[in-house]
Amino acid sequence: MQTIQDELARIFADRELNRIDQLRVCSEARRQGLTQMEIARYLSISQPEVHRILRRIENFPALLDRTPREVILDFHAERIGHEEMMQTLKGWPYTFSSDAEPANPLGALTGGSWDDITDAVQRDLIDLEDYQEIVQAVHPTAA
Repeated sequence: MQTIQDELARIFADRELNRIDQLRVCSEARRQGLTQMEIARYLSISQPEVHRILRRIENFPALLDRTPREVILDFHAERIGHEEMMQTLKGWPYTFSSDAEPANPLGALTGGSWDDITDAVQRDLIDLEDYQEIVQAVHPTAA
C-alpha cells in the first residue's frame, strides 16, 4: 500500500523527469534542425524559454547525461522497478567529491555522482537498507 510520502515522491520524480526529458528533446529537436519557434510551438512554451533551455544545454552539456539521481527518480515515477534501480546503482561508475583547489585548504569541493546517493538518502528517496546495500557494492570494505 502506498503512503502519502510515496505519492509525494512520485509527483516530485515525475516533475523532475519531465524537466530532464524537456532538456533532452529540445537538444535533439535542435540537432535535427527545428527552429526555436517550432520547438516552442510543440512544447507550448515561449521561444525565449526554448532559447534559455538550449543555452543551458550548451553551457552545461552534462545536464543531458543519465545520473544516479535520474535512476532513483525513474524508480519513484514507476518507470523501473526496485530491483533494476538497485542493480543499476550498485554497478554505477561513481565519481566522488574532491578539492577543486587541492592546495587551498579552505577551497570548495567539486561534486561527484556519489552525491546523488547521499542526497537521495537525506530526501528519503532511498531507505537506509538500500543505501547500505549500495555502499557494500561500491565500497565492500566500508560496511
